[in-house]
Amino acid sequence: MGFLLGAALLGGFAVAAVFLLVGVIVKMVFWAVTLPLRLVFSLLFFPLWLVWTALRAVGLLVLLPVLAVGGVLVAGGLLIAGLLAVLLPLLPIVVITFLIWMVVRSFSPRTVSAA
Repeated sequence: MGFLLGAALLGGFAVAAVFLLVGVIVKMVFWAVTLPLRLVFSLLFFPLWLVWTALRAVGLLVLLPVLAVGGVLVAGGLLIAGLLAVLLPLLPIVVITFLIWMVVRSFSPRTVSAA
């Protein structure tokens, strides 16, 4: 029974190998037949590709300063927002400390300069 299973498996691999070989040959023939057409179309579209690339480069050079200024503004806004997020919870402590300082200062005696 094991021999039959092995023979069937080997036969399946052989059939798969034949189909794979036929597929590779068909692909190579198709590639070789269409090669002249692909070369002609690539030579025709190469100037268009060059123009498109030049336009994209000019657009990038025009937009680069705008993007740089925008990036600096966004970074500054994020820095301010981060500082507020850190310092805002400390505001009640600062207010209470200031009020205590005002009360202590109002009850402390004044020093008179001897000028």
